[in-house]
Amino acid sequence: MAIAGILYHIAAMTSAYPSLCPRPFEYNKSHVVSSDGVTIAVRRWGNRRGPPIIFIHGFAQSGLAFIRQVRDVRLAEKYHLITYDLRGHGASDKPLDRDAYHDNRLWASDLHAVAASVGAVRPILVAWSFGGRVVWDYLKEYGDESIAGAQFVGSSWRRSPEWTSAASAASLPLMLEDDLPTNIAGTIAFLSSCFATPPPSAEFAQMLAYNMTQPPSVRRLMVGRPQQPDDFIATRSLPLAFIVGEKDRHCDPRASRASAEHICGASFLEVPNVGHSPFYEDAQAFNQQLLEFAERVFLHE
Repeated sequence: MAIAGILYHIAAMTSAYPSLCPRPFEYNKSHVVSSDGVTIAVRRWGNRRGPPIIFIHGFAQSGLAFIRQVRDVRLAEKYHLITYDLRGHGASDKPLDRDAYHDNRLWASDLHAVAASVGAVRPILVAWSFGGRVVWDYLKEYGDESIAGAQFVGSSWRRSPEWTSAASAASLPLMLEDDLPTNIAGTIAFLSSCFATPPPSAEFAQMLAYNMTQPPSVRRLMVGRPQQPDDFIATRSLPLAFIVGEKDRHCDPRASRASAEHICGASFLEVPNVGHSPFYEDAQAFNQQLLEFAERVFLHE
């Protein structure tokens, strides 16, 4: 194909990409193999020579959820930004084996393999919702010195009956069903409940697309995955921040606040007028606080 034809093809393909989907050459993609042979999809953005920030998404999601962070010029100019799809999600392998999801060491091993593959030494971790468990798993296996700090977004470890999520309880059983219409309905309900203000329909469709890459068989295997013990979590001593939306329907802000208060030195931020996805709903505020957190943390590295 002539050069002009190639350029036309690339331009046409790029213009056809939806707003939340990365375009060709926008990022560097790779795959790494974890300790049990599971292949993990990795995407790299930003300044490859900058301090590393690794983003960890939530249940049924994808690293693509953080598109408004990796496209932020302020973050991209200064930091090496890494996203990946958790095992059982997105473009990563989806083993049909309960032990592949209930062995906490494997989630830690996945993150370790990702960090090693991109040369991310003592990164900051930004973990959303279910992704927060991966941070505790990682610290359990590799120690506090393995990271510079972490942010827990819509994620808590303190529990109380009054903080139970009615939205999760309503949508999760439907998301576990093999019947496709039921599964779609449950996933739509779950995804819708992640926002205080609904996203534009085109962007919601893109989010739904990567949510639906996770089959119900994998979702069922993940249910009940154990969390690290409270006494381990409470005794961490590194820079930690808990960020939650004022209108979060999955992580009660009271649970997030209590989680921060029970760890010495942890900070807490409630973002007004947003739900479970503050990094999407108010990306400007979220990215600004992340910039400030990263500047403080990496200053002492």
